[in-house]
Amino acid sequence: ALLSIPPNEPQSLAQRNLLRHLTFGLPSGQRVAKAMKVQLLSHQDLSDVEPLGFDNSTPLWFYILREAEETADGRKLGPVGGRIVAEVFIGLLQGDHMSHLRQDPDWTPNLGPDQDFKMADLLRFAGVSE
Repeated sequence: ALLSIPPNEPQSLAQRNLLRHLTFGLPSGQRVAKAMKVQLLSHQDLSDVEPLGFDNSTPLWFYILREAEETADGRKLGPVGGRIVAEVFIGLLQGDHMSHLRQDPDWTPNLGPDQDFKMADLLRFAGVSE
């Protein structure tokens, strides 16, 4: 069964995420980018949210979406969003006692003619590429 949202609660995902930013006191996108030592979005990149006061302190959720839009036409995450996603996956693997990362943390892949793993080697090994 689908979860229903009470009628007095925000209905849109955008509104819910922006409220979470305020409710939980999440750092702004700029603060996270500075902590990661990556280039911040410019004021021009955020000029449309200046009337809301979000050009200098952008909610992280919106910042990640705008970063993707500005760095890759929205086709992939930018440095802040990509790192957050990668760190979540790494954290899950580190927390899983059965993950290969936990079982053998020093292991490195050695596929390929020179034992120098490339993604194409994995595709050949899986039988989906020649």
